[in-house]
Amino acid sequence: MLSIEDYDPVLAIRMAHEFFGRKVSQTFVYLVDGLLIDTGLPRSGARLVEVMADHELKMIVNTYHRPENVGNNALLQRTFSVPIRAHKEAVDKIKYPRQEGMVRRWLWGQPLSSKVSKLKSIIRFKDYYFRVFDTFGIGPGHICLYEPDRGWLFSGRLLADQELNNCQDMRELSKDLKRMLSLQPRMVFCARNGVLNDGLSVIESKLRTLEMGIHAETWDDAWSLSH
Repeated sequence: MLSIEDYDPVLAIRMAHEFFGRKVSQTFVYLVDGLLIDTGLPRSGARLVEVMADHELKMIVNTYHRPENVGNNALLQRTFSVPIRAHKEAVDKIKYPRQEGMVRRWLWGQPLSSKVSKLKSIIRFKDYYFRVFDTFGIGPGHICLYEPDRGWLFSGRLLADQELNNCQDMRELSKDLKRMLSLQPRMVFCARNGVLNDGLSVIESKLRTLEMGIHAETWDDAWSLSH
C-alpha cells in the first residue's frame, strides 16, 4: 500500500506492507525540490514510479544501505535516468546489495544493483540546500540531511525503534542524537515513523532511553570488574 501526504513543499510517501492483516513494514520516502530521499522497499516500486512520473526528479539520496532505503534505486534510475548519491561508506553496499533471506525477499522484494556515487557534504538545489551529517551510531554510511533555513531534519533511520533496540554502539548513537538535538529542527522527517511535528521531543525521548541503557551498561561493567 502506498499513500501520499503533502507537507508543501515536501511530499511524504508512505509505503506499508501487510501480511494476513498485520503490518510487517512501514517506510517513508520524501520528495522535495526534485530530490528524492530514499526509495523504499521493492514491492512498492511500480506505484512509486507512477507517483514520480507526475513530479520532477533530479536526484536520489540514500540515507543508508538497508533495503528500506535503496529498494527501488535500480527501477527509478532505469526509468528516469537520475543520479544516486550516498555516503562513501555505503556506496559499495548499495552497488552490490546483500542477498536477503527467502522470507524477506517474498515479503519485501530484493534490491537490485544501482549506480551510485559519493555524496558531498552539502547538496544544493535552486530553492533549498541540505547539510549532510554522518550519523554512524546506526552503522557506517548512515546520514541525516538538514535544511537550515527551514529547520527540516531528514533523519533516516536514526529514530527508528528497531535501530535503538539493536544498537551496537550506544555511546556513538547518543552523540549523534545530541548533535541532531543541537540543530533544534522545526520538523523531523523520519524514514520509519513519518513526519514528526514534535521531532525535538522524540529525539529527547530517544536520547533519555539510550542514556538509561548506557548507565545500566556502565553499572554492569563496574559490577563485573568488582567481582
